[in-house]
Amino acid sequence: MFKKFLLLFLLPFLLVACTQKEITSQNTEGNEIPVTVETVSVQNITNSIELSGVAVPSVQMPLLTTSPLTVEKVHVRIGDRVKKDDLIVTLDSSTAKEQVAQTREAINELENALSKMKEVENMASNDTLLSEIPKLQEELNQSLQKSQSLLDGVETGAVTSLDLIQSSIEVMIKQAQLSSVASQVQQIPTFNTAELEMQLKQARQSLRQAEQLEELTRITSPIDGIISELNVIEDGIATPQLPIATVIQLDTINATFAVNSYQVSSLLPGQNVTLTFQGVSDSYESSIDVVSPTVNQQTNMFTVTVPVSNTEGKILGGMRTTAIVDIDELEGQTVVPIEAVLYEENEPYVFVIENNKAVRRQITVGFRDDKVIQVMEGLSEGDIVVTSGKERLKDGSEILIQESGQDS
Repeated sequence: MFKKFLLLFLLPFLLVACTQKEITSQNTEGNEIPVTVETVSVQNITNSIELSGVAVPSVQMPLLTTSPLTVEKVHVRIGDRVKKDDLIVTLDSSTAKEQVAQTREAINELENALSKMKEVENMASNDTLLSEIPKLQEELNQSLQKSQSLLDGVETGAVTSLDLIQSSIEVMIKQAQLSSVASQVQQIPTFNTAELEMQLKQARQSLRQAEQLEELTRITSPIDGIISELNVIEDGIATPQLPIATVIQLDTINATFAVNSYQVSSLLPGQNVTLTFQGVSDSYESSIDVVSPTVNQQTNMFTVTVPVSNTEGKILGGMRTTAIVDIDELEGQTVVPIEAVLYEENEPYVFVIENNKAVRRQITVGFRDDKVIQVMEGLSEGDIVVTSGKERLKDGSEILIQESGQDS
């Protein structure tokens, strides 16, 4: 009876003990971490530099006005393709047209006056004019009085510059007529037309300037291209401080990069470059065109430019770009796949397989390409390193090597 009672009492404990032993055995068998591995090899590696930059249209033409003017009409929208000389924006031309009209009228007056003066010179030898001296003197006095009256009226704003020119011309004509007749009796010396000719020359220059101003109220495209920017609206004001519009060409893109003094020392025009652009699946082959010889004082960086053919128009201005620049080739280097390397506080390390365990090993790395990285110290040819599943490992972890491509 006592034995039966003892057996019933111990049975639960025996069952628990057996269960724990079974679980412990199962856990021990499941501690092996599945990984894939690669063998450390010796091969040639291309030394390259990776740069980050931006795509910039190779041709950008800002369109400006020389003075603040009202916008009458905007003829395009952003993204429109335009041809050279296509009308982009029309500005208010009323003031320019008025200046052209007034200047042309002044030129006509001056030309007529000069012609009359020359006629007077030719008639100076005519004796019949001698009797005209008193009459001409009276007409001259009247012209002088009229001119003085006009000058007095300038302050009131009732007299225009054209009125003053006309009055001045009338006085000069009367003086010329009187001088020419008087010269016959040697009373005064003969006059010349140099002053009037100078005024005529200045008036013609003013006309050219006024015509140019009128022409500049029609803003046209200087090139075939695409409208990338519009900074005006109809009835708004176009100012010289801000481009009215910008026309770009995208057939060629300049990939531009800001590089530091360490990088720029390894870069030269003509070096081969592989480019990728954010949002574009294709990669592009090109070469460095320009390496800035001086640093940008604001950024303390150097500019590197790489032109790219963009005839299909896939690359747009402002896209982020990455460049891989081949510097040189290193022969016979110890390398591991890039995916085998881990970092802790910027210190690289790998897991090496020894006796079916993962052993953590610090390494010193050098150059890299798109697949492998140079190992300067820490590994030898033939070592086996973990490439996937490494994130779960600790120094001394037991591992289960899987074929490449299996899920870890």
